[in-house]
This record gives sequence, C-alpha cells and structure tokens, in this order.
Amino acid sequence: MPNEALHTFIRQLKESTAYKDHVGVRSVVDETVQRIAALPEKDGGPALREEIRGLHERIIPLLHGPGTPKKKEKKTDALSPREAETIMGSDHFFGLDSVRKAFPSIPELKPEQLPPIPFSKEDLKRAKELGHSLRLRLNKVPGGTDINMKKMQELLQPVFAQKKEGKVLYDTDWYKDEDFFTVRPDVCWVLTSDEIIPDSEDKDYLEQTELIGEYLRDTVYQGKKLPEQYADAIKELNAQKDAIRALIDNDDWQEAAQKLANLKLNQLTRRIPAEVLYDMLVTFQTNGKRNLEDMYDWTPVLSSDGDLVGVGSFGRDGVRVGHDRPDRSDGYLGVVLSRKF
Repeated sequence: MPNEALHTFIRQLKESTAYKDHVGVRSVVDETVQRIAALPEKDGGPALREEIRGLHERIIPLLHGPGTPKKKEKKTDALSPREAETIMGSDHFFGLDSVRKAFPSIPELKPEQLPPIPFSKEDLKRAKELGHSLRLRLNKVPGGTDINMKKMQELLQPVFAQKKEGKVLYDTDWYKDEDFFTVRPDVCWVLTSDEIIPDSEDKDYLEQTELIGEYLRDTVYQGKKLPEQYADAIKELNAQKDAIRALIDNDDWQEAAQKLANLKLNQLTRRIPAEVLYDMLVTFQTNGKRNLEDMYDWTPVLSSDGDLVGVGSFGRDGVRVGHDRPDRSDGYLGVVLSRKF
C-alpha cells in the first residue's frame, strides 16, 4: 500500500460496524483493497484517488440508496411469536426459548424488544408445507459481546464437553484469522429450508444461484407473484450470468467469485457462515437434530484467497468450514434457502 495514512484508512474501514455487519460493504471494500495493493508505486497518486472515490461511490448506495432495505416500521398487525408457532408447529419454530436454550447467557426479552415477524400467515403456511422453519436470530449477549462464530464456540464448547456431545467446530486453524470468523448474524426472523434445497448439489455456484431463482418462482411462490426484491434480483442474475460464465470458463475464477458473491439474489437468500453455524446450533440445542450432517451450505462470503466459503458436515467431531472455487461442484455441496423478509 502507498502510505501509512492509507493503512490507517483501510484498518478503520475494516473495524467499522458497516464492514462487520453488511456483506455487500465487505465485498466492495475487500475487492478495492486488492486492487489498491496491486497498484504500481509510481502510479499510486491518481489511480489511488480514483479507487478511493469509486469505493465511496459504491458503498454509499449500499448503506443509504434505493437498493438498501429501509428500516421497517413495526406493524401493529404483525403475527405474534405464539401465533407463528401455532402455524409452524414446535418442530419448525425456533423462537426466543430455543435461542436461550442454545445460548443461556442471553437475557429474557420482552415481546416488544424482539423484531416483528415480517411474514404473513400464508407465507408461514407455505413454509410449513415445504418443511421449512421459522427462526429468530439474535447477535449479542449481555455486555454487548457479538455472537459470532468465535463466540459461539467459546460459549458452547464447555456445554458440548460436559454433555459428551463432541465439538462445536472441527478445526479452526485455517480460518481463525479470517474476517468471517468474527462477523455476527443479523437480528431478524428468517425462514430457512434447514437442509439443502432439492437438486442443489452437484452444481457449481452459478448453477446453484440460477436454481435458487427457479425454486423461489416455481416452488416457494408457485402460482403467485414474486416479491419485488426477488424479481429484481433474478433480473440482475439473468443480465450478468453469461458474463460470469465466461469468466469461469476463462479461469478468471476470483473475479467470478466476487461477482457471484455480490449478486442480490445470493445476498438475499444465502446464509453467511455465522448464520449457518447459529441455525445449526440452535436446532441441535433445542431438539438434538444435526442439520447438514452430511452436506455443506455454500455461502456468499469470500475467504481471503478469493474462494467461496462453505459450512456444514455437522458430526460429533464438529462443524466443518471449507472453501471452494465457484466452478467446483460436488455431491456434498448444496445451498440452504434463507429468507429474511
């Protein structure tokens, strides 16, 4: 990097709440940092200013522009957790009681302290028909400590050891210093398929993304109009998929991975690593079931070397975390559908 001031600027960016909490911001920053690092020293002046200006222009719309979901006002007619549990059934409802069972240090919260459930009765009934689950995600313990992957392991490994249930995480050596290890989930209610959606294995990342669009249109919202966010995201995918496929075919896999991670459809429907681990641990602590025991959920998060991170294979030896190029396809690598609105 050209100078110490730039080092400080990048460090402050990566320590910011926006970087830690917003996958889109992280992707833009990381991509720009890689380009800046590659700048020749003699050309660092104007080229560097152009990169920083572009960084600013791309981040601001993510945080404040029309493409960023606005804060939702609490609806007075929103379903209560009790009503939602009645629809979903106890096997597919993971509310505050389940979260506190998984993470006992989370305090009691009043209903008004929880986010509103953004789904209608019809949404939940259809999710129940498909075998999906409604989940509450929180991201802090008392004192304001983030519930990230690192913290989940610290909180639950003693519990697993006491109950002789094995390990929380298999081996953190390769990713203990990766950014995603300390990123927390969003606070929200979410509908998840829990296991991978049908036929998402044995597909590369682009093929999986196309399948997500088909699954939303033909299965989740069968016979109904797609929500605008999903319809727009599928249009974006269709506009970019040929160019992304060309990158993959030309072995420009890192650029392809970056573009795939940034696609709205993947941002809206794929879980980040912390969310995959959180959901699996809440389920296991609630009813003893290990989701993704033999499969991995491929996330929209990049490792430091540009691969796309996958999380799964939840056996007694712990949840495993891997990383693969976007052109990889395998029988154990699928995608879990996750809907936050």
